Amino acid sequence: MEEIKVTYSGNIKTTAAKGGSQITTATDNSPESRTAGTTFTPVDMLVNSLGACMLSMMGATAARKGIDIGRPTATMTYDTDPATHRVTAIKVVFDVDGTNLSEADRKVIMGAAKACPVAASLSESIAKELVFNF
Repeated sequence: MEEIKVTYSGNIKTTAAKGGSQITTATDNSPESRTAGTTFTPVDMLVNSLGACMLSMMGATAARKGIDIGRPTATMTYDTDPATHRVTAIKVVFDVDGTNLSEADRKVIMGAAKACPVAASLSESIAKELVFNF
């Protein structure tokens, strides 16, 4: 089982370390941070994880099948319920260099993104919209 240790740093901030490594990250959920956009909030990290997972799945599948997708990007937007602060919707827009991709290759890449385990782990109550620009 993987381990991540999160430490509360005070003032609604955390630091996290991946077990057995020097990899760290931080979050800041203070109102100032949310307004200034100086660091990721925990919800930002959730949404980022979805996009990173989908791109990773696309890249791994493309490499395994010999499909050149270049360096695709994913731009995520999300909505939250103001009363509960829960994520209610996530939109992911993929920009993929698809000039040399067949329709079959595009379907394979889209299927890989949809097979992301992070997406499968999110509540079904969260609306997920995927847009693929080839």
